[in-house]
Amino acid sequence: MRKSTNFKKFLICIIMFSFFAGRLVLKKNKEIEAAEIATEVIDNRDEVNIVPKHEPTGDVKKFLGMWMTSGYSLQPEEHVYTIEGNPVTLYTDAGRALVTKILTFTSWQHYQWYESSDGRTWSKVSDKNGGSNRNLTVTPKQVGVKYYQLRTAWYMLLGPSFLDPQVWTKVATVHALDSDVDIQDLSVTTDDDYIYNLENEITTTSTYARAKISPADFTGTVKWSIDKPEIATIDEDTGLITANNRAITGEVKVTATAINSSDGSTKEASTTVMVGGGLDDQTVYAGESATFKLLGNIGEFEEQEDLVYSIRWFKEDPINHEQSEIEIGNNSVSHTTPVTTLDDDGTEIFAHIEVKSGGKKYEYDTNKAKLTVLSKDGPEIDIEDTLTNQTVSDRNDSPTMLFDVIGDDNVVYNTEIANKSTGSRLKNATYYLPIRKGSKVNEVLVDGTAVDFKINTDSKSEDVVEISDLNFGINQSHAIEVSTTISDVNKRETYRSTGYVHGVDDNGSAYQKFGDTRTINLITNKLEYSVNDIDYGNIKPIANEKLIYRQAETNWPNNILEIDDMRRNKTALKLFLSQEAPLKDDQENELQGHLKYINDDSELDLLGNTALVSETAGGQMMNSLSWRTDKGVLLEMNNKLNKSGTYHAKLDWTFVDSVE
Repeated sequence: MRKSTNFKKFLICIIMFSFFAGRLVLKKNKEIEAAEIATEVIDNRDEVNIVPKHEPTGDVKKFLGMWMTSGYSLQPEEHVYTIEGNPVTLYTDAGRALVTKILTFTSWQHYQWYESSDGRTWSKVSDKNGGSNRNLTVTPKQVGVKYYQLRTAWYMLLGPSFLDPQVWTKVATVHALDSDVDIQDLSVTTDDDYIYNLENEITTTSTYARAKISPADFTGTVKWSIDKPEIATIDEDTGLITANNRAITGEVKVTATAINSSDGSTKEASTTVMVGGGLDDQTVYAGESATFKLLGNIGEFEEQEDLVYSIRWFKEDPINHEQSEIEIGNNSVSHTTPVTTLDDDGTEIFAHIEVKSGGKKYEYDTNKAKLTVLSKDGPEIDIEDTLTNQTVSDRNDSPTMLFDVIGDDNVVYNTEIANKSTGSRLKNATYYLPIRKGSKVNEVLVDGTAVDFKINTDSKSEDVVEISDLNFGINQSHAIEVSTTISDVNKRETYRSTGYVHGVDDNGSAYQKFGDTRTINLITNKLEYSVNDIDYGNIKPIANEKLIYRQAETNWPNNILEIDDMRRNKTALKLFLSQEAPLKDDQENELQGHLKYINDDSELDLLGNTALVSETAGGQMMNSLSWRTDKGVLLEMNNKLNKSGTYHAKLDWTFVDSVE
């Protein structure tokens, strides 16, 4: 019987179901890509008319935190000076315009450095010498100069083509001198003096610090440091400042340390950067207005012709938490309140920003800024609030914010209420303290003595502790302590509590005053996860021993494994992957192919083998897992005939505690 060579097209669907075994952790460690290249010939000349390999793209243009053009936020230094035999590194940071990123979101960065000895004739730096790395380390062998330029392109496996987005740096000139040049003067600036502490696509969460050095031919190095790493971190080599994403607010001091190559002596200079949520609290006297203004380098909205945007302002009642819009249709970057009264004290103001670009909508809510209204007459009540987790403390805890709180933790609220007036009293006052719904109140102390209290449970979202019969004479104060046990936590959440005191003054007029907002960030103390199925789409009956890639939805930047690591004690873990059985259809026909795990260093058949796909050290958080198109679990077909059908297999994901 003659075999037909004219195969009809038919469907073979490959669907992977993933299962977990063991315990669940992974942190994608930061990598600074830099490789060394030793220059062979460096011509010595004073001035050269440089002809770049390609016209430089230029610096990126940003609006809020969005890249409006493709380009570089960090260019290699235009002139770098060193001593022959001493390495120097050219650092870069490139990005795509927002619209380009949307259109090419599955592509990733590819780098290619070019070098020239005369500033006109260019050649590729080999991969062996670091030519395909983001950052390039150069070690001059003799006195003279050499020129470098980087191309960054975004494509998947093959490229770049003329359709792929690509950007070019300015030309960097590396000068090799025959003697050391020490620093004389140093100053520091930053691209932004305010960055946001909540990660979002339309906020600026990072910025670069820049060192201005005199003389220009300084041959030493500059290292960067920051004084409060819980608020922001800094890359010691590049000066990239990155805000925390845990809503911790504060000012950081950024320091550049210039190190002389001659003797290792140093010179320092500093500047400051503010980290916050977009708005500052405001304090005014009753009868005055308050202005809340968006902070940071937001640019001019009117200049963004390709954007559709809106800025809406809201206020929130501090007692019932009802929100209402207070400015409609103005799209203003600031909001000024009407003339205030004491009833406005404690009101919270926030802005909602919405931007549409490239057919996609982006939204962001600023932090809630507190409005404090002071009395010109009557009592002058001052409230100081703190809270502590008596069960365990987190290194990021502050007097008004706790992190990684779990069920059954003992959280204690401390409040100091003082009447600083010299002529008016507050009488028959009650202190109201909202607490997380269902939490147990263990004890209430006023000035160290246990007192009776009430718990109002009418609200669906929180309970309120009520402490009555408080009186504040001239310059009198009371210390209140409320000990609670946190109720069960079933998901990651943030609870905010603002206590307040309410009473009457000497004239019988009602008076209330709000304290500081205290925040509890709660976790389940578990590693929560979910796995996405893998689909290899339709393939031909004979695939000719070729590699079949996953469908786009399971490739980077999408995650194959979604993880929210909420373990308080993050022990070291290893993540292993194996295949339980061959790919088969519902009729038990076996697919003539096999699954392979491929990474940068090796390949491994998964059937009958176990691949280590990730591991973390103690204290590290496990992040979600994603693979680029040519990495991870791929299907390699045999050169054999397959029957039509839908083929399935199971993958076992196993998390194992690792001993460091």
